[in-house]
Amino acid sequence: MLHGKVCVLLAAVGWLLLDPAGAHAQTWKTHRYAADGFEVKFSGEVKVVPTQIDADTKTRVVRSTDYQQDGGTYAFIVGASLLVVDVNFENGAKQSFAALKCKTTTRDVALAFAGGRGREVHGTDCTDGSFRTHVRYFTRGKWFYQIIALFKTDGGHDAAARTFVESFKAID
Repeated sequence: MLHGKVCVLLAAVGWLLLDPAGAHAQTWKTHRYAADGFEVKFSGEVKVVPTQIDADTKTRVVRSTDYQQDGGTYAFIVGASLLVVDVNFENGAKQSFAALKCKTTTRDVALAFAGGRGREVHGTDCTDGSFRTHVRYFTRGKWFYQIIALFKTDGGHDAAARTFVESFKAID
């Protein structure tokens, strides 16, 4: 069900990691997206990308948007999807993480999340083998959120990745 969304996120990750713009760290700033029910901290410029939804997907997804920061050697992304159908949380998280192509999962734990479910997964040797990832998945009502920090293994971005994924909060 979320397979198309995962492909869009990975396409976004691909162009983000090719562009070295924004490689310098900036001050963390909270960005509030009331229409999509969340806030999160980014350390640089954020690109908001609505997902194009075909007729078949519209039977399951009302809307979907990616919020992306390109850091050159890292990418921070929030994917927010409002579904027509109930969220299949386990399948969505499983498909999304599998699309990152991590050879090793180093952490996979449930997270407490008011009014929904949460999960945190970390991986190494992702995409082409030179990336790590910290990912959190949340569902609340008909919303499915993917909070993805993908960063070069040797880039020293582990602390920033944690700051990003841990800053996500659902809002009313």
